[in-house]
Amino acid sequence: MRLTAIRPLVLLPAVLLVAACGGESAGSGSSGAGEQESSDPAVALTEATATAKGLQDALATYKAGDAAAAEDQVAETYLQHFEKVEGVLERRDEELNERLEETINEDLRGQMKAKKPAAEVQRTVKQVMADLAEAQAALR
Repeated sequence: MRLTAIRPLVLLPAVLLVAACGGESAGSGSSGAGEQESSDPAVALTEATATAKGLQDALATYKAGDAAAAEDQVAETYLQHFEKVEGVLERRDEELNERLEETINEDLRGQMKAKKPAAEVQRTVKQVMADLAEAQAALR
């Protein structure tokens, strides 16, 4: 009887994971809004600007002393904005796209998690800003 009460709790993480991943298999042949946005250069350009703002905000949070919140902001900025840039940018400049992915997801987040000096984090954000400017030029 006790095992039955625990079973829904065991399944909850799997259900949340499936919900977070979305229903790609059910709608993989459709052209939903998310797919359309990721292939639209104008949307990608707007989202590149939003990515830059989100990373600047995260840097300010980091400098204010909240590394965990800053790292969360970077992750959220990546998911909410940069992912809408990737598809178009990859087709126009695959190397730049990969560099941005790595610098944001690995370098910047890693520095924040490791609580590196703010000057080091700022240099990385500056590098990302330069790469985002290059990406915006490629998207025009």
